[in-house]
Amino acid sequence: MSALDVALVLGLVFWPRRNSVLGMLGGVVLFSGLGLLGIVLISIIFRTNPGQCAVEGIAYHGSLFLLVVGGVLFYRRLRFPSLLSALLGLFVFGIGFNMLVWEPYNLVAERYSFETSKLTKPLRIVFVSDIQTDRIGEYERRTLRMIQEQNPDLILFGGDYLQYYEGTPGVADLSERFLGLFAEAELSAPLGVFAIPGNNDPSDSEGFSKLFAGTTVEPIFFSEIIENLGVDLGRDPIDISFLHLFDAIDGVGERGLTETGNFQIMIGHYPNFAIKDYMHSERAPDLMLAGHTHGGQIYVPGFGPLRINYTGRNAITPASMYRGMFAFGNGSRLLVTRGTGMECGWAPRVRFLCKPEISVIDVLPK
Repeated sequence: MSALDVALVLGLVFWPRRNSVLGMLGGVVLFSGLGLLGIVLISIIFRTNPGQCAVEGIAYHGSLFLLVVGGVLFYRRLRFPSLLSALLGLFVFGIGFNMLVWEPYNLVAERYSFETSKLTKPLRIVFVSDIQTDRIGEYERRTLRMIQEQNPDLILFGGDYLQYYEGTPGVADLSERFLGLFAEAELSAPLGVFAIPGNNDPSDSEGFSKLFAGTTVEPIFFSEIIENLGVDLGRDPIDISFLHLFDAIDGVGERGLTETGNFQIMIGHYPNFAIKDYMHSERAPDLMLAGHTHGGQIYVPGFGPLRINYTGRNAITPASMYRGMFAFGNGSRLLVTRGTGMECGWAPRVRFLCKPEISVIDVLPK
């Protein structure tokens, strides 16, 4: 990147030589475009993340380049354009620093609440999805500490725990450290701690179970229903339906929860199941939980969340429902969490106006 910076500066200094604002802008666009292309090509050659390299190139090298442009314009006695370029460089650096360094790790406990006539005592649920990490550090430990600090009655994990797919070099060591993280945290809640898989997790039940083996987390791989949870503790009974990955994508149809009169929760990695099967159904669960979207990771004011690697049959969920709690006309609710981690593959690991969250849901007696 430093070699590209030198090329960009030399190109700016020597072309064009006339005091033409339009010509200077053309030079900036041409050389910065070539520089960005070079960054992406080099990142592909060295098998790193091209999206991440491109964003970091724009944020750090691009901002420095704009400041140099401002200096060159000032030298050519183009005072107003030079000021504009310098201010733009500072703006690009500020936005980039926020997206890459500050906001992705500014974890918040986002609070939601609603009332129901099916409970006589308050129920606090902590829902966490898309930890999606490729290293275990203080941020991940702080995430688990924050979960326990909420004094939850029930802890639910919605899938996508590691950045790597099964079989990727380094995933075995990462899985071992991830297991150690949960063993050290010893998460606990009166009604239990449960986890379902996401699309980045091992594709078999045994491999998924190994992620939490020997910890306080109960992994559930296939679609499963637990009824009357809490009765043994003298609490209001609740039913929880845990969806397999493909049921969460394609829907559960008639295989959903039966009417028991209990407060009912359904959890799936994708929000598709709620929108496809239960948005207008009279048999909808009281609360549905999903992740996968990361809230879009980048929220553009006036436009909304961007679509980050969320296409194909996943795209049933509109961008307007990528994050937050939504109340349906049948009385049910869907919560789509922003998650605590970020996208992998070619996508840049950034967040903008979309802080990572653990979701704290207080269900209150009506």
